[in-house]
Amino acid sequence: MITPAFTVEQDHSSVTIKINTPHVRAQDVDLFVEGSEFKFYLKPYFLRLQLPGNIIEDEKSTANYDIATGIFTIMVTKETAGEHFEDLDLLTKLLARRGEVKPAESTPKKPLIEVISSTSESQEDKIMDAAEFDWQLPQELPTEELLTSTTTYGFNSQYNHYFTHVDETANEINCVQSPEKSTAESRREDRVNEENAKFDEDYYVNDFVNTEEIDDIIKYKSIWWKELKRIQKKAAAEEKQSKVQLIQEIVPENNSDIADLTMGNLEINDYSQSLIEFTDKENSIMRTLPNREYLLSNEKSIYLGLIDILFAYSYNHRQTEGEDTVESAWTIGKLSPTIAGLEKFSTLQETLISCYRRALAFPLYRNYKLCDKILQDVYILLKLGKRAILKALLEIKDMFDHHDIYYIYCKIWLDDYCIWIQQSSDNVLKTLARELHHFQLSKTLMDWDLEDLEEVSVFVQVMKIHGSFD
Repeated sequence: MITPAFTVEQDHSSVTIKINTPHVRAQDVDLFVEGSEFKFYLKPYFLRLQLPGNIIEDEKSTANYDIATGIFTIMVTKETAGEHFEDLDLLTKLLARRGEVKPAESTPKKPLIEVISSTSESQEDKIMDAAEFDWQLPQELPTEELLTSTTTYGFNSQYNHYFTHVDETANEINCVQSPEKSTAESRREDRVNEENAKFDEDYYVNDFVNTEEIDDIIKYKSIWWKELKRIQKKAAAEEKQSKVQLIQEIVPENNSDIADLTMGNLEINDYSQSLIEFTDKENSIMRTLPNREYLLSNEKSIYLGLIDILFAYSYNHRQTEGEDTVESAWTIGKLSPTIAGLEKFSTLQETLISCYRRALAFPLYRNYKLCDKILQDVYILLKLGKRAILKALLEIKDMFDHHDIYYIYCKIWLDDYCIWIQQSSDNVLKTLARELHHFQLSKTLMDWDLEDLEEVSVFVQVMKIHGSFD
């Protein structure tokens, strides 16, 4: 069976599902609606969705087929008018898991894997979930030999044997020696050793002194920055409009002087159109992902791994000004300690130290101010929420999927991150964004004497200006 392309929209009282099924006999379609479940079957297409709320098929429901476009438009009624269905644009989350049967109320089903969040979860529970993370509190990583006789790595430490022949491939991202025999401790040691060996003092000083190109990169305004500004302007415009409406309710209609005063400086702009809606390509990628739920052994490390992947992504996005190159997959993979070193972090500080160290050791531009700017980019992505993050992850996944060697990182990291982020906690992402926004990272934590190098380079430049080195 083929899962067709589809979109789901809603209004106050109904849900509209548009399904692309070209070159079919429309009269052969089978539809099924019960509770939150929706099924569509029209050979060779089959679609089964679990919606966030209940729907019913009544006299208001309709189904139409446009022969010219090949699109079925099916409108079903919400059981509770006015109920808002969350996340209808997160298509992977809507796809019902294959073979899943909704259990009876009296016989609750034990999940195959623990549900991270539930639509019935109270707001108080969500806030408690966000509050339980202390991003600065270190945790000891268990020695893997004590847990299993087989080395595991990747998302939730659930993969192995993907690097059996890594020495025979041109994998320039991997920094772990013998990954299939490694431990968390040995992987960290390999990563740190690689960073220390690669760091070039002369290169760093050159990029500290000659910053013309780097300054242009720092000034670049990404689409994420523009989206955040759009949201802020929209909120400001709505607040201003509400104040005007309040004044108009108070001011008599015949008092034209005061009415003119309230409307005089009001600018009407349309800020409602998001700049980061999912494209057809992104929707297609989401449809290929299975709908999984995860029993996470260390949820905090998953969020921290997301930070360094987004840091590497933001470096590439800023350096290329949003136009990916043939080197982009290497750049992202090499700068991400999660990807390159199969890392698992326990604090935000150690995560960011590794991000900065790799950004100062490997890529084309190695500048501390640039690192600070990229950290702001990560903050913006987190502040925008899971949809912006998902778009970034889908972009990375598509990039790696089409690489002959690096595609394995989709299997062990990126596919799972693309699925999990759709189920992640908005409140945890917000608290992590706030933590990141106020985070200060000292240069001394890099262990490379950066401040000494900068002082020497400044001294040399002053001496050159005064002619002491003629």
